[in-house]
Amino acid sequence: MGRGKRGHSRRGNAQIREVWSRNFDLELANLNDCLNLYPILTIDTEFPGFIRSTPWGAIEEKLYDDFRFNVNRTKLIQLGLTASDEIGNIGSTWEFNFSDFDPQIDTHNASSVSFLKQNGLDFDKLKEFGIPINEFTSKAFFLFRKHRIVRWVTFHGLYDIGYLLKAMGVAGEIPESMEEFAELVERALGNVSDLKHMAQFCEGLEDGKLGLEKLAQLMNQKRFGNKHHAGSDSLLTASLYAKMKNQFELGSEVCDGFLYGLRIKLHAKIKLYQNLMFGQIPYGLRACYPPCYIAYY
Repeated sequence: MGRGKRGHSRRGNAQIREVWSRNFDLELANLNDCLNLYPILTIDTEFPGFIRSTPWGAIEEKLYDDFRFNVNRTKLIQLGLTASDEIGNIGSTWEFNFSDFDPQIDTHNASSVSFLKQNGLDFDKLKEFGIPINEFTSKAFFLFRKHRIVRWVTFHGLYDIGYLLKAMGVAGEIPESMEEFAELVERALGNVSDLKHMAQFCEGLEDGKLGLEKLAQLMNQKRFGNKHHAGSDSLLTASLYAKMKNQFELGSEVCDGFLYGLRIKLHAKIKLYQNLMFGQIPYGLRACYPPCYIAYY
C-alpha cells in the first residue's frame, strides 16, 4: 500500500470550455492544439441513469449484462474531457453538450434526470443548442486517431468508457462479453487508468470505497465548477490523478490497464479471450480461468 509523501502537481489556470453546436468546430481546433502538449485525457460523462439497477451481491454475469443493457439503451448527455501531462499540468477542460437526449421520449431513469436538473442541467437548452452525437462522432474520431493519447483517466469509469466508445463511433453497441469489451477498449483507447481502483492501494483512502467528492476532500483538492457536470468532474479527476501518483508513488502495476471492478488487467482478459477464440485452452480447463468480474462497492 502506498504511503503518502509531500508534493503537489501544478494545475495552472482552471478553465472549463462549454461546447455547443455553435462553437463546436472552434473548440475541436483548440482541443487539437492542446493535445500536442498535453497527451493525457481524463473523461467524465453524464447520462440518463440506470434503467436496470444491479442488486448488491449479484453474480458477475448479471452485473456486466446490466452495464451493457443500460449503455446500449440510453443516450449520452455530456462528455467532459481534460487534457493534461504526466506531471500534472492541466491544458484545459472541455464540456461537450449533446442534443440527442429528450426526456419526453427517450429511455431514462426519472430520478436520475430529476437529480441532473436539480444540479443545473437545462434539458431544453441541450436539445436546442447541443451537438448532435453523430456530428461529434464524425469529427472527433479523426482528432483522437491523429494524436497519440498516452492515457485515458477515469473515476469509477466503466460506464464512462462505455459511452465514450459509442460516442467515438468504435462501438455501435457494447459487446456481449467482458473479454470482447476489454479487447475493444485496448484497441480503441490503449492505456486506461481508474482512480477508484488506484485508491485501493493508497493509505487513508478508504480502500477505494468512496466517491469522487470524498476522495477530493481526503486529498485536499478543491473543485472548480459545478459538481455533477461532466467538465468539472473531469477536471477534478485529472487534478487528483497526478496528485495521487505523486503523493503515494503509484507505479504502472497499479495505474495501468485497470477499470474499477474488473479484478484482473484488461490485457489479461484479452489474452484469455484470444486463447478461447483460437482454441488454445482445452474446453475442460476453461472453468479454471478467472471470469469477468464487475463489482460495485
